Amino acid sequence: MNNSERSVLLNGIIKSADEAILSSSNRAFRYGDALFETMRCVQLKALWFNDHYQRLLNGMALLKMDIKSLPTAYLLQREISKLVRLNKIYGDARIRLSVFREDGGLYTPQSNRVNWLIEASPLATSGYTLNTKGLLTTIYQDETKAIKHLGQFKSANALFFVLAGLYKAEQGLDDVLIMNEHHQIIEGLASNLFWVHNDQIYTPLRSSGCVDGIMRKQVIRLLRADGYTLHEVAGTDEATLMNADEIFLSNAIQGIQWVVGLNEKRYFCRVSKTISRLLNKAMINYTLDSPENSSRP
Repeated sequence: MNNSERSVLLNGIIKSADEAILSSSNRAFRYGDALFETMRCVQLKALWFNDHYQRLLNGMALLKMDIKSLPTAYLLQREISKLVRLNKIYGDARIRLSVFREDGGLYTPQSNRVNWLIEASPLATSGYTLNTKGLLTTIYQDETKAIKHLGQFKSANALFFVLAGLYKAEQGLDDVLIMNEHHQIIEGLASNLFWVHNDQIYTPLRSSGCVDGIMRKQVIRLLRADGYTLHEVAGTDEATLMNADEIFLSNAIQGIQWVVGLNEKRYFCRVSKTISRLLNKAMINYTLDSPENSSRP
């Protein structure tokens, strides 16, 4: 489906995806004054939506955006389902929900009210499919990510990740690992980081500067419920990862992705397979019986 055949929703109004809908004074364009959430939609349900919505509200509060100008979780879920139907997406869909401050002002906004935009596009797979070929990765060292509250959210100000993405492409790799300002490794390019050593599982604390990942939250919950010992630590270093038995990454679209290689080191894919199975079972339960999706706030 190309853009001319696809629709988006801007403040609930149906627009063509290739229609110019933002003005030259749009604050997301001018200043990166925007937040977004990406989520997987299965059978017209955006997975773990209340967690996405709460993270969005937390980010809006940090940026002093008017939370009351955003529709409720219930109404936004209905709009997402409507857009998926409108775009005739019969399988799983990728949803992007963006909020940006109203036009006006220079660095200082004239209003804190927000506009919202929902985009939907089809995904090639149904459910969370574990990659059959492990990811090859390295550590991105040209820049480091600042440790700050804003780093836990997904904002339109993403130049750091653009540069990391360019480095990944230049090196011909599948992903890169990101370091914080203390040179601790904290996450992947668009994912949270986990590693396994002697049957113990580790992941960086949110306070290390990593994104407060929605899938990270689900994986931690599933691991602990299945009896695994999980440690949240203040990031890690290359030597620790080189000594690990397994590395995997998590995000809301792909679920679990296992890493086969960090530089010259090669890894197993044992825990990753288990977590992928648990995650797909949780997804099925969510779509069949999801009271948070069916109840009004």
